Amino acid sequence: MSATSSDIAHIAPDLIDRLAGLSDASPLLALRARRAEIRTRTQAAHDALLAPRRPGLFPAAERAAVAERIAALAGNEALAAHYRGLAAGTDARPALVAHAERVTRSPRESRPEHLGALEAAGLDAHGIVALSQLIALVNYQVRLLAGLRTLAGGAAEPPPTPLPGPLPAGAPVPVDADIGFTTDVLDWKPWLTPVVLEDATEEQRLALAVTPSNIAIGAYSLVLAHEPESLLHRTPLFNGIMYAPRGLPRAEREFATAVESVLNGCVYCASVHARRFVELTGGRGAVDLLFAQGISGQDDPRRQAIAQAAARLTATPAALTAEDVATLRRAGVEDGEILDLVLAVAIFAWANRLMLSLGEAVR
Repeated sequence: MSATSSDIAHIAPDLIDRLAGLSDASPLLALRARRAEIRTRTQAAHDALLAPRRPGLFPAAERAAVAERIAALAGNEALAAHYRGLAAGTDARPALVAHAERVTRSPRESRPEHLGALEAAGLDAHGIVALSQLIALVNYQVRLLAGLRTLAGGAAEPPPTPLPGPLPAGAPVPVDADIGFTTDVLDWKPWLTPVVLEDATEEQRLALAVTPSNIAIGAYSLVLAHEPESLLHRTPLFNGIMYAPRGLPRAEREFATAVESVLNGCVYCASVHARRFVELTGGRGAVDLLFAQGISGQDDPRRQAIAQAAARLTATPAALTAEDVATLRRAGVEDGEILDLVLAVAIFAWANRLMLSLGEAVR
């Protein structure tokens, strides 16, 4: 018998802290407390996707089954076990699992016809966006957990098999010249018809009230508005991570997310955040090196340490080690700043996958 949304309506609070093994005596909890809203929004986004008020054509237990596969694929057995318990023996449709695996492994391989396959499997726009948000959420959780465990002094769980991706464990990776990264202003073309703002429901309007960077409501936000329950928390979570005061300087958050966007092949995100780094620092040398050489060759030791840690967490999160943290500390990055770096990379594991699986950059 399949579980329903009401069966899993109560989900334990502080899931991430619990799975990361953080005790009340852990110094990392004090650092986490500085970003209390992020903790709250992370849990709320999880609850909105795993215990939705209106699951529509994508039932809650099937969502958990998909999430379990993503966590297992990424090598996090504790997170996979959590979702396995929520799934309660429910199997997900093969087309949904295949899509989740592809977007997790190599989001740059996303194509518009993949959404057509999801429609053929029985999903509507609401269900497709819910699936996209779910894939992105679990990829965010995997990286957040890997970063917290390593920062707390514990070892991340080794994956049962290497996770395919652009970064072999710890190795510098050159940029993919065929993609053509740029700091030019680009457009983003959705593969789903966006919600028409004038026709939006009250719930959709509430979720759209806070947009990324507090800019005008664009096609990206209007596509995500097809599934407003998670959007209500996802956007404030993004803003809280990228624009929170103090901690890791804003320019370094932008640089880390540009590194990640390059590795994931997200031309749109790379253009936005590399450009913001240039605007904040007044120089583009680091971006030119990133676009030309990938994560190797930064001439500033602190920036190079950030680039390498961001790359490792992007492509092989389960392989993050204490030495990665030690390298950051030697470069002068304090623990609170490392936490902000982990959060920035984690949220862009989310953002890149939404951008790449729901639309494409237009030059």
